[in-house]
Parts: sequence; C-alpha cells; structure tokens
Amino acid sequence: MVDGTLKPYRHYREYTDEEIRDEQDEYFANDSTKNALPGLFKDRDDITYWVKDAQVELLDMEELMRLKNSDVSSVISKSDDREKKLMALKLMKHYGKDYARLYKAFHNRYKIPPPLVARDANNNLYLMAGNSRMMMAIAFGYNMPVKIVTYKQTIKENNMSKDSLINIAKFIIRKHNLKSKVRFSKKSNDKGRYDWQADIITLAPNPKSMLDFVESVLHEVDHAMMRKKLGADDYEWKYTRAGQMALDSGKDFYWDNPFEKQAEKYAKKNAKKYIKKLSFN
Repeated sequence: MVDGTLKPYRHYREYTDEEIRDEQDEYFANDSTKNALPGLFKDRDDITYWVKDAQVELLDMEELMRLKNSDVSSVISKSDDREKKLMALKLMKHYGKDYARLYKAFHNRYKIPPPLVARDANNNLYLMAGNSRMMMAIAFGYNMPVKIVTYKQTIKENNMSKDSLINIAKFIIRKHNLKSKVRFSKKSNDKGRYDWQADIITLAPNPKSMLDFVESVLHEVDHAMMRKKLGADDYEWKYTRAGQMALDSGKDFYWDNPFEKQAEKYAKKNAKKYIKKLSFN
C-alpha cells in the first residue's frame, strides 16, 4: 500500500556494475550496517546477484516512518514542501552528499537506481543504501521504490545507551576546554543545535552511527568555541549579521552562513580523530 500523499517515483533504472561495487562497500566496508545485519551476505557476489535480480517495491507511510538507519522520518514530519526540502538539504549537507546533483535529478525526473533495504524476521526495515535519494524524493513529494532483501534474523540495535552518548559528548566538550551543558532533544528532528545564550548543546538521541554523532557534537562545539571567544552577545550579533548578509545577496540565511560552514568543516575534519581518542580512553 502506498500513502496517498506521496506519488510513486517511476523514473528509476537498474544499477550499473560500478554502482553495484559502490553498494557492496555500503555493507562490507560499513561497520554500522555490518554489525546491524551480521551474516546477511556471504561475499560481494551475493550483493551483486541480489541487486540485479530483486524486484522494486514501494513502502507505505508507516514503513517509511519506522525505517531504520534513515532520516526519512525527519523529512516526512515537516509541515510543508519548502520545509521538507530544507530539511533534506540540511541533512545531505551534514553528510557531505552532492545535494545539488540529486536536487537537479528529481527536479528533472532523471532515472535513478532504487535504494536498498533489508527486512528482518520481525518485519523491521533497515536502509542499507540510498538515504539521500529517499529524502530528496520525499522532499519533492515522491515515494522512491526500493529493492528489499530478506534477513532471516533480527536487526541488531545500537547498544549505546543515552548515558554513554552523553558521556562521549561531555568528553569532547571537555577536550575543547568548554563548560557547555549537553542534553538530548525529545521533539526536534535536528541532529544538533546550540543555544548560545544558555551555552547548551542539544543532540538527537538516536544517531545513525558513531561518526554521525561525533560530527554532530563537533559541529555544535565549534559554535560554542566561537561564543566563548566573542561572548554571547557579540556572537549572536555577528551570526545574525552574517546570515542577513547572505539573505541580502540572494542566498540562504542558514545554508550560506559562514558560521555554519565553518562548524561543518571543523566537524568533518576532526570527527575521526576524536573517535580514535574515544577508543583509546
């Protein structure tokens, strides 16, 4: 069953051999997915045969909302088309994805290979590849067909407790000589946000992976370091002024704000280094 608010995206195609090789890495070179679905594939040929032979299916709205390892629900939950597009672009930018290429593809209805999904013994769904494709499709009002592989076991959940994640965030904050408070969000779909008046970092409680979580912490930490350097009032004024200058030149207040670009650059550059520090400690 397909939810009536999303139109099936009919402009899909089969994977090229090069694309299949890339998707093989989404399992064998991705620790998060391999740990969540141990033993799903024996080797790379297994994935090749499945990708080539599997038929496409459409997930309904309930399935889309509970799709694991995906940000689809964050896009669906936005109230209008503009907010959906902004959320999809924000998340893709956070992951370093080529959002401009995908935006153009869906705008022009180019043919795109379907995302790859695993369904376990309890009918739970796990997105193995195609998060950006699915988010952008929904932002344009489409339901992207997927290829589904059956997993005879149950998906292994991330065993990191909220306390463990909070402690990781506090460790990173201390390493930057900051005193920022940290907490989890109960309602927001944002991966992280920073309250520069109260000096509080708020994070999403269910990160996609440890790398994703550490990047989110470091992004907000960069804001906190600037706030410490400039003072809360001066930081607020300069951040707002930078965003307004972007608007005045026809750009976006958030996406083109140099404070946000700097924070994302800092997070991407340093995340793996801090994961190594966390492992050592």
